[in-house]
Amino acid sequence: MSNIANDSQKYRIKSVASTTGLSAHVIRKWEERYQLVHPQRAPNGYRLFTEDDIQFLLYLKSQLDHGESIGQLAQAGEDELRQSMNHVPLNLSGIAPLYWNDTQDVIRLARHQDVGAITAMLEKWINQMGLEKALEDIIFPLLRLIGELWHQGGMSLRGEQSVSRLVRQHLINVLREEPPPGGPHAFIACVPGDFHEIAPLTAAVLLRGLGWHSIYLGPNVSFEMLEMALRRKPAQLIILACNLDPGEKILQSWLRNITRQLQPSSTVMVGGPGFKPYAPILRTHNIICFTHVQDVKNLQQRTGMAESARALHPSSFISWQS
Repeated sequence: MSNIANDSQKYRIKSVASTTGLSAHVIRKWEERYQLVHPQRAPNGYRLFTEDDIQFLLYLKSQLDHGESIGQLAQAGEDELRQSMNHVPLNLSGIAPLYWNDTQDVIRLARHQDVGAITAMLEKWINQMGLEKALEDIIFPLLRLIGELWHQGGMSLRGEQSVSRLVRQHLINVLREEPPPGGPHAFIACVPGDFHEIAPLTAAVLLRGLGWHSIYLGPNVSFEMLEMALRRKPAQLIILACNLDPGEKILQSWLRNITRQLQPSSTVMVGGPGFKPYAPILRTHNIICFTHVQDVKNLQQRTGMAESARALHPSSFISWQS
């Protein structure tokens, strides 16, 4: 997803097509034949879409996926359809019933982008459960649910970001604290072109709890940057995260970089949906694959590089900042 700079940001049809998965031809057809979308026009004649337009297109697409036809939707009218966007049913099956009420409250707050109230709710979970349990039991499932809502047009991008940015910022705040002394070093990064930070940030925080001096290098990290980091500070472990399938050609170029630049001095682990289809290939290159961010807790058994775990102090989990 692209970051929204402000409410007035506009998107050309190519960007909208990429975001929604609809072709530019279909979007034009829905505008011209069915009058369901009404983009503005730039002085040069290009169509300009708002975030609300993108959310509406995603909602229309989700209705087609559920068996509706575009003709039937057009008969209902744009006003009625836009009102229906805020009533997309919630799939709470991935969340424990104990947290259903809280989850629905946060969804409502996110739709109104009430950052203060969302912060208070997240603080409550962290204080009651501790960060690790809160992430596993409710925050990760909540983020997945909000992502599903966004894809169905039931949540605006700003609404989604009102939650995910708070989670991201708190994880960064934890990593800003002094790392444990004497622990092995680890670098964690998103591969080139990847900007999905929550899982790798969580991996870095979990490693801190195991006594590692874990350093998160950021999103969209080049292999040249990783090599420079290794020259400055040798690391026993490197974790790379990839959310989207890079394709086999790009993967092979990454493998060459990993073999030449990283593996001579470090153990390499990879995680994320983008790497999952290539697990057999990765294993032949002695790259450890994991499917869940919590798997980093097994590092001591799998790599033999760290001593007994040292828990993070509870105060690390208290302060949420936007």
